[in-house]
Amino acid sequence: MTQGSSSQATRVASSLLIGGAVLIGLPWFVGQVASDRWWWSQWLLWIPTFMLCVAGLLLWGGLQLRHSRWHPAGLALAVIGLLLFVYMLWSPGEPPKVPSIRILHWTAGPTLGSTEPYARFIVDTNADITIVEGARRAATDPAMRKWGSNVTLAMRGQFLIASKLPIIRLRTVAWARDILLITMEVQQPDKRPLSLLIVDLPSNPDRSRGEVINSAHELLSRLDAPPDLVLGDFNLTQGSWQLRRFLPGYEPAWSTAGTGWGGTWPRTMPIYRLDHVLTTRAMTPRSITTVDPECGGHRAQLIEVKSDSAQNQGEPSQ
Repeated sequence: MTQGSSSQATRVASSLLIGGAVLIGLPWFVGQVASDRWWWSQWLLWIPTFMLCVAGLLLWGGLQLRHSRWHPAGLALAVIGLLLFVYMLWSPGEPPKVPSIRILHWTAGPTLGSTEPYARFIVDTNADITIVEGARRAATDPAMRKWGSNVTLAMRGQFLIASKLPIIRLRTVAWARDILLITMEVQQPDKRPLSLLIVDLPSNPDRSRGEVINSAHELLSRLDAPPDLVLGDFNLTQGSWQLRRFLPGYEPAWSTAGTGWGGTWPRTMPIYRLDHVLTTRAMTPRSITTVDPECGGHRAQLIEVKSDSAQNQGEPSQ
């Protein structure tokens, strides 16, 4: 190979590497800016931030070939991508060390194989309120039957719901257009009510997220009163603009109450947070942690809240 052809091959390789970096980095940036306001941009929002590391390495390789010397730009982009990825999903908070009301929310999906691991996780977690999407067959497991003798068990849609606290009301608000909304009201230890809105939004990626939220707004008009907490599988990422439109006045609580790694899907490599807790400033959870159940499709959320009286008076619930 002549020196000229070698130089030309190097330029082509350099251009391909730099072009690959642009093809990854530019769509990611557009997705972060446009979010899921439009159908086309919702696809770009799903590009994981760690792909900036790949873009950075491609850029570094392309610049190395082009300039034949060490170039920091690509490595800087790779480091920034890694730091952003961790920053968006990691929260350094600590679990509370005082008694709290513990709520387990888990998008388990269909029960595959034996019900025993599903039932064991629910029983071992032993939350005050348990909300599981799917895994309804786990209710027939002997361990669940024994544990269920001390709680109130109910089925609503695809949800298995259990509560150690007295259930005041449990109502399916809407189940239409693949959107399921359930209200649950329990009596706290201080005798005050705690109201939850349980949400399951469609996962079909072809559906416009804006259309889904607009449909949810129509169904949410059936609510009797605003809930204290909104939780569920929204199939929306942590940075979603549509997530913040879901219920006016409610914001994702992970940034203020999250502890540890926040990804919930896929369970074995959770790079997306699709399961969320939305709250108002008047009702911020003590903590939210994600837990690997070692079965099912998603990681679970364990939410800890203090009772209404403790929230208002600054005293922990008993």
